[in-house]
Amino acid sequence: MLICGEDCSIQICPRCAPDTQECVVDVILGRTLADIAEEGESLDELLITLPKCGHVFTVETLDGICEMTDYYTKNQGGSWIDLRTPVSETAHGERKKPPVCPTCRSAITSPRYGRVFKSADLDILERNVISRMSAQLGDIYEKMDKISKTDLETKLAPKASVIQAEAVATAEVRSARKGHMKVQRLRLAEKTETPLPAATLDPGNRDLFLVSPNVADAWNRTVKPLVQLYGHATKVAAMRPAHTKAWEASWSYLVEEEMKNAVADPARAPRNLNQFAMQMARRKVGLPQPRADKRFVVEAFWVTIRVRFILAHLACSWLTPAGKNKNYGSTQLKMWALFATFLLEGCRRDANIAYKIAEASETRRQMTTSQLLIMRLAFELHRLDYKLAQESGTIRERRQDLADKTSAGALKVNKDIQRIVDEHKRILPKDMKDWLQQNFVDTALSIHQEWEKLGKSIRQDTFYEPVSLDEKMDVVKALNFSG
Repeated sequence: MLICGEDCSIQICPRCAPDTQECVVDVILGRTLADIAEEGESLDELLITLPKCGHVFTVETLDGICEMTDYYTKNQGGSWIDLRTPVSETAHGERKKPPVCPTCRSAITSPRYGRVFKSADLDILERNVISRMSAQLGDIYEKMDKISKTDLETKLAPKASVIQAEAVATAEVRSARKGHMKVQRLRLAEKTETPLPAATLDPGNRDLFLVSPNVADAWNRTVKPLVQLYGHATKVAAMRPAHTKAWEASWSYLVEEEMKNAVADPARAPRNLNQFAMQMARRKVGLPQPRADKRFVVEAFWVTIRVRFILAHLACSWLTPAGKNKNYGSTQLKMWALFATFLLEGCRRDANIAYKIAEASETRRQMTTSQLLIMRLAFELHRLDYKLAQESGTIRERRQDLADKTSAGALKVNKDIQRIVDEHKRILPKDMKDWLQQNFVDTALSIHQEWEKLGKSIRQDTFYEPVSLDEKMDVVKALNFSG
């Protein structure tokens, strides 16, 4: 008559509850409490009293309301035998809501339906995360859209033309440079799922660079709005909701337990222990891994990369007037070139991390967009190398090397385009018609054309007019941050 696992103190007994005999407990057949056989053991005879409201229903009724078959699998005899990964949407594409009492609409929180209501609660938390992170990124982008790269460039050029950079002794440069390169390599090699900190955008950071303090100060005061937005975006990228942390902690614990069990009984240990342990842990957690925040983490990475694209462009523009400034000095020009290079190297590092996060979350479109960023960054780094050779007067001796690298870069992009298209269409074949062409192929071909154009200019020693790829590749602008 009653089911094990429920709170016995609140359960209603048909024999002892004369006042509720006429209450409908089987909404499928319309049976009342008086119709229930006291000694019945089938699901249409067993009863559960709901903790929140005290209404009573048959297990069969509540199983149907809670859609238990979406959470567990049955054998041919009708017994529950295993967990099933729950889905968060109905057959009509609508978000599932927490199950409620058919009489008073109170939440169903009986222990038997723990996976059901916890999954629904998790889905609500996921939607709250989506709303909060979306709003924050939308605010960042709105502010970024008001910053003019041209205006910043106009403000920086006069400063670079007249500023007097502090001289640095050659011995000091050599000594500090080794330390700086080591710290830079460590920064770029950090295995974190967050973008590089805002401190790495400061040319006055003495752990990373040897730029003259007054030069760094003039630069920082001008680009401060961009750096502030970068800081906001890194905070979004670093957000980890409490329920995500809880899931990851549970999963890690279960993986460790599976590994310990295998060590204790090596005869039964599977061949691929790590993969087996992770799969079993995922099943035992009982709920799908929260992933809504990952989408916005990736998009926050893209925002930080876009900010650094602008900063790198401004840093390159700074070199031309600074190079004509007799008070600047060749050593400081080299230090500034290293700063500009590090900005792009940091972008490449973070674009690869964004790709890995998207890959782990199985978001194919974000994977493709991140790969497009990686392709662009390879070109931007090479284009910067070419510009530095021009500014330093070493273009003649480096021409063949630069030409060979340009040819190799163009060939790699051509192969990458076909590979990425093939990988994408295997997962999302419908994207071939519109999305893939508009959001990847067109821009990727533009990057390839720039490789070819730059290569021709280097080989023939002709003027190269750089084309900005920002408009064609404004991945952030194309996003809908409103919801």
